[in-house]
Amino acid sequence: MTAIAATESNTGRSWANAATALIFAVLAAVILLTFQDYGISWDEELHVPYGQKLLAYYTSGFADRSAFSFINLYQYGGFFDLLSALVSAISPFGAYETRHLVGGLFFLVGLFGAWRLTHLLAGPRAALIAVACLATTPVLYGHSFINPKDAPLAWLGIWVAYFVCRALGEDRATVRTIIGLGLSLGLALGTRIIAFAFIAQIGAVLAIKMLAQFDAGLTWRDNTQRFLAATRPFAVAMPLAFLVMALTWPWSVQSPLNIVSAFQGSANQFWHPWMLWAGELVNAADLPRSYLVVILAAKLPEYVLLGTAIAALFGAIHIRSWRKATFAAPRTLQYLYVVLTVVVPLAAFALWRPSTYNGARHFLFLVPQLVILSTIGLDRALDALSRRRRAFAVALAVLLVAAMVREAAVMARVHPYQYLSFNALAGGLGGAYGRFELDYWGVSYAEAARGLAQFLEDERAAGRTPPSKSQLFVCGANTSAAYYLPDTIAITDDRTQADFFLGGDLTNPRCRLRPEGPAIVEVKREGAVLSYVLDLRGGRP
Repeated sequence: MTAIAATESNTGRSWANAATALIFAVLAAVILLTFQDYGISWDEELHVPYGQKLLAYYTSGFADRSAFSFINLYQYGGFFDLLSALVSAISPFGAYETRHLVGGLFFLVGLFGAWRLTHLLAGPRAALIAVACLATTPVLYGHSFINPKDAPLAWLGIWVAYFVCRALGEDRATVRTIIGLGLSLGLALGTRIIAFAFIAQIGAVLAIKMLAQFDAGLTWRDNTQRFLAATRPFAVAMPLAFLVMALTWPWSVQSPLNIVSAFQGSANQFWHPWMLWAGELVNAADLPRSYLVVILAAKLPEYVLLGTAIAALFGAIHIRSWRKATFAAPRTLQYLYVVLTVVVPLAAFALWRPSTYNGARHFLFLVPQLVILSTIGLDRALDALSRRRRAFAVALAVLLVAAMVREAAVMARVHPYQYLSFNALAGGLGGAYGRFELDYWGVSYAEAARGLAQFLEDERAAGRTPPSKSQLFVCGANTSAAYYLPDTIAITDDRTQADFFLGGDLTNPRCRLRPEGPAIVEVKREGAVLSYVLDLRGGRP
């Protein structure tokens, strides 16, 4: 019987690993075929030169220090920008297309980390479900191509969690684990300063472990040795982490107070934009405490929400039987760390209500762990149903596969704007139109600009000769449209002289007053207008 069980276990593991490999292969092919479809987000026009300046700092022998005074980006880690600048030096594609390719491939790297973390916590089947769920979570997939700060941090946070959990589960942490923790944590710190929260969460888990292990019957010295043994791998990894941070964010170590300055700049967010929330314009500083939970509930796939509820239920059931010694168990500590990476940011937002805008992108780093916890909940539900009646488990599995296929189809329909998807509870993208922020980064401006160019080309083909140089006013980042325009269309900042008007985001002050003129281009997905081009020529005196 033991041999039969082992054979079934190996067969199940092989099947799950083969299915996971297939998902990765399909994703890699899709990324390579579609990365050039993504437009330029408004932040990218600043992050490209920032990455080039960081690269110049090293290639000039540390003489070019222009990166340390570039707008306010010097207060942000430059890992992804520096990496993209390095790849751009050898890439056959343009700077923006290269960044989107790097982002897509980094998505795969993060997904592999998620597979390893879930495999460590719950086994191969749960890891397969996690990969499938993460791959069909639109907000993660879409941001990975266009978000130079939040998406890299989200995936690096997964690798930090993986190596933290490995260190917590090993009697004596291996060199590989320590180096992996140092590298992943250092890259996260070199991406966004909020990654220092990972260190605080590690400290909290270690403190809980020490309290659980404390034995009043032992001497102070023996308890101290226990503490040192538990913290040693993390203490050894920290110098490596700060070294990597210094290499990817050199401004941070130019002065001992620079980190403090970056913390102050992050905490005292000076920009409080107006944003569309529940159909009304609301200042980012006045959002309700429930904002983050509600926006995540509206954007994450329904099966992720179901899995989260199941995981919370299982956790509530098991926690009643926990004792002090339970918190010293490696598996408990591993789960505790992952849970903290989700719960702490949610609680911090509800408590302090920092200025937040652009959906949930500032808290994107908690989404992969939330999805992983939800998939472990789904995996546990399959186990529980199998013990009662196998047909129930099969039915749940079929429903999950069908739901993921449906979500993948939705992602294909809204391509390349997956980052702004909403689930069925919010009415999908069409239901969210006019109620929530949609294309707040102007990624659809690329499609709108191409549409304008085609419109003018059709006018010429029809014998209507437009002026040799048409003027376009863009309500947003000019580069998001200008990069895709022919030489016959120029950008103007004077609306009174514009022949055409390109708009989209209703919360942008430059877009709020829509001029009179017929819409000649509309970029739409599922009934939602993401951006448009108006012809202003007929209204001129």
